[in-house]
Amino acid sequence: MRRERAVLGVFSCMHFLVDAACAFAMYGVFRGRDAWYWHIFLYNFCAFALQMPLGVVLDGICRGKSAVEKYRCSAGIAVLGAVLTLAGGFTHVIVLGIGNALFHVGGGAGTIWSSEEERSVCTRLGVFVAPGALGLFLGNVWSQSAVRGWIALAGALALLCFGGMLLWLGRGEGFGSCFGRFGENRSASKGGMVVVCCFLVVVLRSYVGMAVAFPWKNTVFLGVVCTAAVAGGKAAGGFLSDRIGIYRAVTVSLVFAALMYGLGSFWGAGILALLFFNMTMPLTLFLMWKEMREQPGLAFGVLTFALFLGFLPVYFQNVLPMDYRLTGSLGSLFSLVMLMGVIRRKGAADGSVSD
Repeated sequence: MRRERAVLGVFSCMHFLVDAACAFAMYGVFRGRDAWYWHIFLYNFCAFALQMPLGVVLDGICRGKSAVEKYRCSAGIAVLGAVLTLAGGFTHVIVLGIGNALFHVGGGAGTIWSSEEERSVCTRLGVFVAPGALGLFLGNVWSQSAVRGWIALAGALALLCFGGMLLWLGRGEGFGSCFGRFGENRSASKGGMVVVCCFLVVVLRSYVGMAVAFPWKNTVFLGVVCTAAVAGGKAAGGFLSDRIGIYRAVTVSLVFAALMYGLGSFWGAGILALLFFNMTMPLTLFLMWKEMREQPGLAFGVLTFALFLGFLPVYFQNVLPMDYRLTGSLGSLFSLVMLMGVIRRKGAADGSVSD
């Protein structure tokens, strides 16, 4: 079990470094070049939309293998993604984005396959996804530093070391003896309502996260606090779900998110809104995986494609003409209605989700 927890720690540290490297490259290397606006679109397309086909490829490679072999394949894909991310900083945003996509697909699937039991999957997903927000924020800050060359060198060496550790941790025949004991493989809900609703919830989360701009968020300190709230919410969502049940976790987080967004003109309420709203991220990933147990790469890819769709209205400056507080509150409430409906339906079918 210690090695399984070490795997999660390494995946999480690599997630932080990969996202930091991407932000560092985008804002410290590519920004200011010709077609910067187009580069943003290309990077986001490769990093998010391409995870779906890359996830299908990973699932195909892993099909029919033991859980340990699936972990090793996923870890290999994650390390390849980290290497391409580093290469992309010197070459092109397309390489950078593909590296990011490969790491996230491999890291997400590897996090699932290295879980000790089904009940731990949601917690592990929350811990894995949380550091990404911190990496993006700090990578942007570090890209403006006077010693950014040394920071880049240290980050690259750290990322390669963690990649080596990830492969080293998968060695040995005894590793992962408890991997993948997730019980009976239940069928998906009729009509794929879980998939559709999770997809729409993530589109909304992406749109709200980019469209809501708090007027008081105008200092570096508040930027750090907001980023910590986003990361903390993602980690807390998994822990809370495993302790009080996913139905209660969704209800509590999104009701409070709607209330706090409504009071978002006050900085304290806005920070809490970010924390509660982002608690649903590991929950939607978990629900998607429950529907696609043998296809975690596709499950991740579908939801990251939803993130890309939510980014498009903001990128093309076609956001709805609504107050930021109303946007956040309505996004939270619509997400609550969709998730409550599919969780209750799923729980009634198999008794495993709404407890």
